[in-house]
Amino acid sequence: MKPVGIAPLLDRVPNLRFRTLGGRHFWADLAISPSCRIQRNVWTGHCRLLDGHNRRLAMGSLERCRSAALTLSEDRAPDGAVVVMLHGLYRSGRCFEPLARRLRADGWPVMTPNYPSGNASLPELGRWLNALMASLDGYSNVVFVAYSLGGLVLRAALAGDDDWRERMPVAGIVQIGPPNRGARAATLLRALTAGTRVAGPAALALCGPIDLPEPPREVPVLVIAGGTGGPAGFNPFLEGDDDGLVRVAETRLDRPHGFRLVKTLHGLLIGHPEVQRLVLTSIESWAAHTQLSMGRSFFDGGHITMSMSSAP
Repeated sequence: MKPVGIAPLLDRVPNLRFRTLGGRHFWADLAISPSCRIQRNVWTGHCRLLDGHNRRLAMGSLERCRSAALTLSEDRAPDGAVVVMLHGLYRSGRCFEPLARRLRADGWPVMTPNYPSGNASLPELGRWLNALMASLDGYSNVVFVAYSLGGLVLRAALAGDDDWRERMPVAGIVQIGPPNRGARAATLLRALTAGTRVAGPAALALCGPIDLPEPPREVPVLVIAGGTGGPAGFNPFLEGDDDGLVRVAETRLDRPHGFRLVKTLHGLLIGHPEVQRLVLTSIESWAAHTQLSMGRSFFDGGHITMSMSSAP
């Protein structure tokens, strides 16, 4: 199904400012800054500009939203490292709020973009992430914190050789509960949703081996897995230790990487104090924390060109 293309019509309609849910499932962030973001709807193709409180500031075409963003003088790219956090399947960037608050309190600029995890394939989501990173400017390096499926979205993005990595090298990656080798538990999802559109292509890709390159060997990676720490996990239907959804063995990469096991369930990993401590320690060791300085606007470049295909 292709977007219906209502953006030109919405350009003629006065915008009414009101709070939204932030685009949890059917919106892809095209550009993001500390105080606002531009999103595109996967069904209609129209865009909207949201502020830091998810209030809609503009809607319609990408050009209209980008013009509105340029009037926001506070949208400036600070120098130094940036932390980009990628949520998991059927989640949104809001799942990182407690961890993001802690990082921001320590002075780190944090981005928590949303992507339509249930409505696109892993290669499409990789292209989305590369386009989003191309829209960021003014940072010297980036640390990714990826939860669950977010780790595979990042792997799909890093499979290419996009220009943004030349000016903003990846300083390190934290993967939290990643299904790096697929997830046997996902086969149940495939069985339950056969003949329906409940499970998108990214979810179904978890049912088999993951056909994606691993992160470059020169980039440090820490994998944080959930589990019981014993021979059996939380899920009695899975072999070996697991966090209820992903087996500990499924989180591993073939390339060398750091590894930590935290005794908790998959859905509780992000908020676990030990996970937050490991994330903070990793960021501090990978990226030099520099004083924030003013830079060029996030939205004054010509980087926003990505077109996410709609749900299948």
